[in-house]
Amino acid sequence: MQVRTKIFLCVSTLAAVIVACAGVLLWNADRSTYNHLRMRLAYEELGGYLQLSGEVFRTFKQVRRDLMNGDGLTFSLDDSERRVAAIIDAIVADEAAEVEVGARDGEEMHDISRIEALRQEIGQAFDDIRETRRMLAVGQSEAARAFLDRSLETRIDGRINQLIETALADERLELLAASEEIDLVNRVGLWAAVAATVLGLALTGLVIFTLMLRLRTSLVNLERGAELFAAGRLAHEIPVTGRDEFALLSQRFNMMARELRQQHEALEEARASLEHRVAERTEALRAANAELQRRDSNRRQFFADIGHELRTPITAVRGEAEIALRARQDRQETYRAALSQIIGIADQLTRFVNDIFLVAREQAGVLDLRRDVIDLKKAVCAGIEHMHSAIDSGQASLTTAFDDSQALIEGDGQRLGQLVRILLSNAIQHSQAGVEIRVGLHRTEAGWELCVEDNGPGICDGDVNRVFERFYRGGSTDRSPSGGTGLGLPIARSLVNAHGGRIWIDAARPEGTAVRAVFPALDDSCQAAPVNGSEPESGGATA
Repeated sequence: MQVRTKIFLCVSTLAAVIVACAGVLLWNADRSTYNHLRMRLAYEELGGYLQLSGEVFRTFKQVRRDLMNGDGLTFSLDDSERRVAAIIDAIVADEAAEVEVGARDGEEMHDISRIEALRQEIGQAFDDIRETRRMLAVGQSEAARAFLDRSLETRIDGRINQLIETALADERLELLAASEEIDLVNRVGLWAAVAATVLGLALTGLVIFTLMLRLRTSLVNLERGAELFAAGRLAHEIPVTGRDEFALLSQRFNMMARELRQQHEALEEARASLEHRVAERTEALRAANAELQRRDSNRRQFFADIGHELRTPITAVRGEAEIALRARQDRQETYRAALSQIIGIADQLTRFVNDIFLVAREQAGVLDLRRDVIDLKKAVCAGIEHMHSAIDSGQASLTTAFDDSQALIEGDGQRLGQLVRILLSNAIQHSQAGVEIRVGLHRTEAGWELCVEDNGPGICDGDVNRVFERFYRGGSTDRSPSGGTGLGLPIARSLVNAHGGRIWIDAARPEGTAVRAVFPALDDSCQAAPVNGSEPESGGATA
């Protein structure tokens, strides 16, 4: 048992003893107050009965004397009756007070009946006196004296005296019972106080003795163990006795010594393997340095590619300007033609810069996209609509095959239209005139799959995994006379990645090229945002 548990139990026991002692004292005080109240009420009721007895016997004694002598009453009979009634009312009030405090619960009905009987007997005695006075007034002296003697003897000396004596005896017994209970309560309170004092002192001494004995033994063991640990003798074990805090502390000291011993051994092992780890870290740093050099080389190559791509349009702009300046004839037409060429080159340069920055922003994770719920079919149709000029000129023929349901995704409709234009433009530029292009949009387990395929010359197997690199142009790909920047498919990949999708070249086709892109699908319950462009006709119509 833990020390704090022992202390808690001892303190709880002392508190319980104190509470019990306080309860006994409170009970003692309450019972003493109650019994003193009983005694006071009993004394008052006893005094009331004594006063009633004196008043009744004095009144009726004076009545007998006055009437027997033949004289009239020398006092007011009504006043005497009112005094007797007042005394009886006071006794009734005292009886009610005793009942209210619970002193006479068992005798309540008996006492009330006795008081009522006493009231009736006294009232009847007063009526007999009045009857005697009437008989004397009509001259029936002998009969009146005989009636008065019989009435006083029967009622006053008989029933009224007996009722008063019985009431006085009951009140004396009540006083005696209250006095005995007060003595009993005082004795109980005294013995309870003595027992609580003795028990509290005994428990306090036991607690102090037990704690001092346990503290002395445990502290001596801990002190000796700490001295040995400080001297480096980590193999020493402090004795663990019991299951209290000192036992737990001894276990912690022993565990600390074992951990220190294990750490010392581990340090020795670490020292032996330190040179090997340093060599490994050196090799890792050398590999990291090589990776940094490779990335720096890629960065240099990237800027070299940009410089190479920018050199041609800049040279063309310079050449057009020099031709215009050297013109001798038709200068206005020459200037107009040169400016037109420069504007066209500037447009190409602007598109190139926008393309390279789009790829860079996507790779940096800062590409701005609208996040709307759109119908992918509308975005695809909008992209196809922008390519109708090239298709109508006879460079290609186009068919579509879409699912009937809405292709709901979250994304930017204009960017997705740009993706479709890139894929169609790439298929036209790298294929022969009149190439057949098929655009499909179907629901798969992965989402909505967009496929742009043609029957052109296709891509070499060695170039399938590199066509999405910036500025890469496959050596076996047939390009259009205008050439390309090598950014079309990298831009397409950036747009698909920004929409949370995936794009790849379908290498399983025997001929032609098929570019596939998958986008995460939304539930059909979502409402699609409006997208400019015509609705596709499912079933594949030739454009």
